[in-house]
This record gives sequence, C-alpha cells and structure tokens, in this order.
Amino acid sequence: MRRPRSIAATVLGTALAVLAGPTVANAAVAPVSAAKGCPSPGGSRISQAGVPKGAVKIYGGGWGHGMGMSQYGAQGAARLGCGYKTILKTYYYDASLSRKSLDAPVVLNLASGASSSKLQAVTGTVRWASPTRHVVQPTGSTWTVARKTIGGRQGIALFDQAGKRRMFVQNASVMSAAHTGKVVNVYPYGGSSALSTRYDRAAYIGSGAGIKVTETITASGGYTAVQKYLMGLGEVPVSWPIEALKAQTVAARTYLSTKYNADLKAYVLSAGTADQVYRGYAVESVDAAYGGNWRKAVIATANQVIVDGSGRTIEALYSSSMGGYTENREYVWGNYEISYLKPVNDSRWDEASDNPYRSWSVGMTRAAFAKKFGFDSVSSYSVAARGSAARVNGVKITGKIDGRKVTKTFTGAQARYRLGLKSPGFTFG
Repeated sequence: MRRPRSIAATVLGTALAVLAGPTVANAAVAPVSAAKGCPSPGGSRISQAGVPKGAVKIYGGGWGHGMGMSQYGAQGAARLGCGYKTILKTYYYDASLSRKSLDAPVVLNLASGASSSKLQAVTGTVRWASPTRHVVQPTGSTWTVARKTIGGRQGIALFDQAGKRRMFVQNASVMSAAHTGKVVNVYPYGGSSALSTRYDRAAYIGSGAGIKVTETITASGGYTAVQKYLMGLGEVPVSWPIEALKAQTVAARTYLSTKYNADLKAYVLSAGTADQVYRGYAVESVDAAYGGNWRKAVIATANQVIVDGSGRTIEALYSSSMGGYTENREYVWGNYEISYLKPVNDSRWDEASDNPYRSWSVGMTRAAFAKKFGFDSVSSYSVAARGSAARVNGVKITGKIDGRKVTKTFTGAQARYRLGLKSPGFTFG
C-alpha cells in the first residue's frame, strides 16, 4: 500500500503459508461498533527480547514500516472475536467506511527494461496479437518475446517453443497475449520467477531501454477488475479468520483506489512489494482448496473503502506487524501529520496472533553505531518511548564529525534503514 511507501507488503501471503475511476457513488456504511466479546487492542505487556551483545542495545518489535494496520494484529483481533469494521476503526484513527464504485481495469507493471520475457500457456491456448497479425499459442507450450533488429528496425519478436519467429513489432508498438480464464505463467524477465494468472491480457512494448511487460485485468464473469485483482492478492494467508481477511481486503482496495491513472483510465501499480503483492492464480487455487474464505471476504466487502473525516479516501498503509504499538506518521517519515495514522497500542491483539517478530533485539559497538549515522564518534543517542507524544521528534544523536560536536535528528524510517532493522518500532536499552 505500497505508496509513498512501499507499503509494507509482506511475505505472509505465500501458498506454502496456506494459503475504476473517480467515485460514482459514496454511500456511508453502517458506523463501526465493537463486536460482541471483542477486547480492547492494548493492555498487555509485550515481553522484551534477550539482551544483545554490544554497548549499543536496541530493542524493537514488528516488521515493516509500522504504520496503519498490523496484519498479524488483525489476525489476533479476529481470533479474539473482533469484526473487521472494529479492526479497521482501531488502526485507522477517526476514519470510517464508505462505498465507492471502482469500475476501471487494473494494470500491473511486471517488468521494465527486460531483454527477454516468456509466457507459458498452462490450461488453454493464448491468442497473440499485434497491429497486423494474430497467432495462437498452443496449450502447454512456452513462447518467448525478445529484443530484435530486423532490416534495420529495432523492436521485439515473438518466438515459439521451437525457436521459430511468429511475430515482430517495432519499438513502441504493442504485442499482446489474451488469455481470459486460461492460466498462464508470465516470466517477466525470462528467468525462473513467474506470475501465475488467468486474468486477462499480457502486453509487451519494446524500447531502447528494453521490454516493458504489463498484465491488464478487466471486468468479466460478473466481477469487476478490482474484485478479480483482489482475489489474487497474496498479502496474508487465506487460512486466517475471515474477519481478518475482510479487514485486509478493505485496506487493499482502499490502497488500490488511490492508484487511478486518469490518462490510462485504469488503476496502475506493481505486482510486488513496491505496492501490493499480487500472486494471481497461486492464491485463487489455494483459497479454493481451503474453503474460499478469501474470495468470500472480497465479495462481502464489495466497493468498501476507508475515508477520513472529510470523506477523502485515505492512504491505507499496513504492514506485517507492529509488536505492540503502531507508529505515528510523523515519527516514521517526518514532514507532516496524517490524522488517521496515530500510535495504537495493539499488544493484546498481537499476543493472540502468530507474529514471529513480536520482539527482537540488536546490539553493536559504539563505533559501528556512529559509522552508520556518519559520525566519527557518538556521545548520546535517544528516541522517545513507543506510543508517547514525544516520539514524533525522531531519533536524536549527538557526537563528533571532523572534530566538531554535532547533533542530528533522524526519522524512524531513516534510522531503521541505517541500522538494518526489521521496523522503526524500536527504543534504546
């Protein structure tokens, strides 16, 4: 969700883990109310990780950017009996749900600057098209798109499994592969990493920088493109409680709704952690095997998005886990406050989850610590306690640079990057 962010998309959604344009309607959904038996999110004490070696001791919790909804926190909340509306209301302060029509196609950017790309037809034939030609790729075969110069013209060519050239277009022209309802494996950069999907059309465009590969999802079969996209999203395991899945689908739909490209008349984003992790058919097939709760969550929350007090769609950030507290946007990224990204004590919900990164610790020498922040030596370093108002002041470090005493302040994200931590959710011991 990804996002200025890379929205912390996480590794939670693997199958092995078990797995529109501007608003047309804006009807308010029923106000959020606490679910029967749903406990408050905080109030528990998160146990601290073991004491690390080194003069500088860092204690933290969670994994990801630390803002908005905790995915593991949502899992724990659902286990404790909380509904998805309560989960979302808790993590997105002073926000509410609205219905917005999201009817545009979804375009996934899979590659840019590739030298070659492959497409395997898994469950049916694929129809390739260029401005002047059509060819059909048979089931079970793997065809390749590669950069090629023919008669002095630079472009991209399509080769069948036997190596025969079947199509050629000059740079800037589009070569597409339609496969609606038929599973294909798209290898954007021609290697072993593939996206398995049955929606709807892969497209290839050549340029001097290489091949651009996209996958376009369109409405069909009674589902919007956004619904079809969400059904293949791999952000959390499909085996999680359905209320946690509903919370995730609403957050993901909200994030996607902010990616509308008016020129293309489509929602445009990547299929990886720079935005949201889309795994397509790999998620759909596992979900079907486990009862289809992810699909049910997508359908049950149709068109629901999260809006702020002024009715504007929010930047619905989420990440794997927070380890007891979510973070204020000002602390993590600095610059300005976002009203709905406030610190939330979610320790009770987190403890009810399977979070493997609830608490962790890192230690290092003072010399190593100083070097990471560009100091020759450090005399003091501090950051306010998690959940406190003073935390927005960031991480303050005082030391010497070229013989001069200097004090610098870093955002949580900057400190996390320099220290190589799992999240900005840390304090010094």
